[in-house]
Amino acid sequence: MNQEESLALFGRGRAAWNDWAEQRLAERRKLEEAGDWTGDSDLHEQDITTLAWQHAATADFSGHKFKGMADFSGFVFPGDAQFNKSTFSGDARFSNAAFLLDARFSEAAFSGEALFLETAFSGDAWFSEVAFKGDARFSEAAFKGDALFDKVAFSGDALFLETAFSGDAEFGETAFKGDAWFSEAVFAGDALFLKTAFSGDAEFNKATFTGDVLFLEPTFLGNAEFSNVTFTGDAVVLEPTFTGDAEFGQAAFKDAGFSESVSSAMSGLGQRLARAMRD
Repeated sequence: MNQEESLALFGRGRAAWNDWAEQRLAERRKLEEAGDWTGDSDLHEQDITTLAWQHAATADFSGHKFKGMADFSGFVFPGDAQFNKSTFSGDARFSNAAFLLDARFSEAAFSGEALFLETAFSGDAWFSEVAFKGDARFSEAAFKGDALFDKVAFSGDALFLETAFSGDAEFGETAFKGDAWFSEAVFAGDALFLKTAFSGDAEFNKATFTGDVLFLEPTFLGNAEFSNVTFTGDAVVLEPTFTGDAEFGQAAFKDAGFSESVSSAMSGLGQRLARAMRD
């Protein structure tokens, strides 16, 4: 859909929206059953039928200014969801929404509270250069693709409690001005915190890192808590700054790669990425 069509359908409410989404999903199932679905191929290899479906299933709100509360709670997005450069003057509610393909929020601005509680992201989630002026709540969200939060400004608290990251999670040059809560989050892919700044408290208690994790030049101005964290991949921290208390009690490491002091253990992904950042 184009933006005019997307806004008109959004104005009709969740029931009408999800009816439209189910129609698009039924069309996709028919294409798959007939062997005509080429959506898993590169763009230049997709046939016109699949391209037409993708256009019809796309929700385009790019650059739109949402006045007051924008409530997308429980909405199903069958195709790509485009919110790049959108602005939300009030609270933005996406709790329990389902993004079945990519969700794009790059350079969006949230003035109120941003709620993504228990939201399902099946494709990649793009939040690069987003400004969250209020609290941002992603607790119990599920990111099945990559979660990209590079150069994001969190002015309020950022809550990722019990959030599941199945793909890579990137927080490069991200600024957490309030508290950052990642307690009991699960990182199944690689987790990259490159020059990330934590001005408030940073809590990773009981988080699980299955893939490799790299903290490159992170700044912790508040308390940093990593109690009972499990690292099963390579865990590397380089040139950190700790101003507050740092707690690593009962953290489980595969190797001695992450410690309260500056670590010199560099292996696997951490070594390659650290060298690339320095070059």
